[in-house]
Amino acid sequence: MPLNIAIIGSGLCGLATAVSLRRQGHKVTIYERYDFSGEVGSNISCASNGTRFLEKWGVDIEKARPVILKDMVWHDWATGEVTAKYPFGDYKSKFGTHYYSFHRMDIHTELKRTATTQDGQGPPATLLLNHRAVAVDAERGWVKFENGLEITADVVIAADGIRSPTRAAIGVETCAKPSTSCCYRCIIPIGKLEKLGLTEFATRRAIEYWGGTGIEKIVMSPAAGGELICCYCFYPASYNDLRDDGWNFSATPEQLVETFNSIDPTMKELMAEAEDIKMWRLYDHKPYSHWVKGKVALAGDSAHPMMPDQSQGAVSAFEDAAALGLLLSEPNLRNNSVGELLKQYEALRKPRATMLQEASLKARLDLTERIGWSSVDKKPGKLTIEDVAGYILEDDLVAKWPEVNVHGYVAKHH
Repeated sequence: MPLNIAIIGSGLCGLATAVSLRRQGHKVTIYERYDFSGEVGSNISCASNGTRFLEKWGVDIEKARPVILKDMVWHDWATGEVTAKYPFGDYKSKFGTHYYSFHRMDIHTELKRTATTQDGQGPPATLLLNHRAVAVDAERGWVKFENGLEITADVVIAADGIRSPTRAAIGVETCAKPSTSCCYRCIIPIGKLEKLGLTEFATRRAIEYWGGTGIEKIVMSPAAGGELICCYCFYPASYNDLRDDGWNFSATPEQLVETFNSIDPTMKELMAEAEDIKMWRLYDHKPYSHWVKGKVALAGDSAHPMMPDQSQGAVSAFEDAAALGLLLSEPNLRNNSVGELLKQYEALRKPRATMLQEASLKARLDLTERIGWSSVDKKPGKLTIEDVAGYILEDDLVAKWPEVNVHGYVAKHH
């Protein structure tokens, strides 16, 4: 102690992992391939299973301008009439935190600040931009970057995203096929909502749905303290045969309206005013054979890419970050090797992430599989809000390994 830890990638997962490991006193360096000049994004729904770690790490949630979500609302596709509602009710008293909606850029900025400034426990992480990893040796903890820099570390966390080059470096074969679905992401600022007389979409603090009984679905939520609404608009890939592998291809309001020409007229009004419209090609990723080799561990989308339909991508990354921080703590390192602890990380996280991947794929074509709505349509085998938001990672860890030190004490055998 402390370990010298290299994190490849400074998205939400990389930054959250830096905060979690910084809090354990480790020396953390984050290597980011880009320079943030192209940062974009819609909203991030953050359930309690992720939010409670943000609170534990000392992330200033209010600075990230959250909206506290209160309800889920389901609209008729063609008329916009409300056909169902699921109130979150006493969510905080039940699960320990609010259910937040963040604009991605806001929570990214706050995680970056928490990771790299002097505030809070542990040495500040160092963030190096324009460092693209091109080679990794897992046994040595060695990484080479495109700019010529070579480093070795005690631990390398690959938080390098859905197209992670590190996966192949540790012998993981990516099993992904193009989905039948594509998605537009877009935002509509409050000023345009005021002009249209539709500010209720920003003020009623709900996740709102149109469609969802097949590929076509609109998901809308307020973010940025109510200053904008964010939309995910799912449609059949055959509409425009988007072949490029990415999430950052620009589109126009006209394209958006044309793709959804049978939807509620109010939604078409909103779509005509949309900004920052990006097309996103979705892929179905099968669970990977392993996440860890030697001193390298995958985390976030590099380990378990999932469809966005359960709103658990970012939250699962926060769970990964928390697990790494809990396991790579001084008491556990005193009694275990880094390699052993990384294997425990994979054994802890892989079953749950795989479950969420499968549940997200089911919800892609059936909104009643989505947590919240799954509590209304109570069929056996559906993932519930209690399964997700009520999950306590520490309890899971101690149940698997009672000797692991959690919360500053060694848990007793159950």
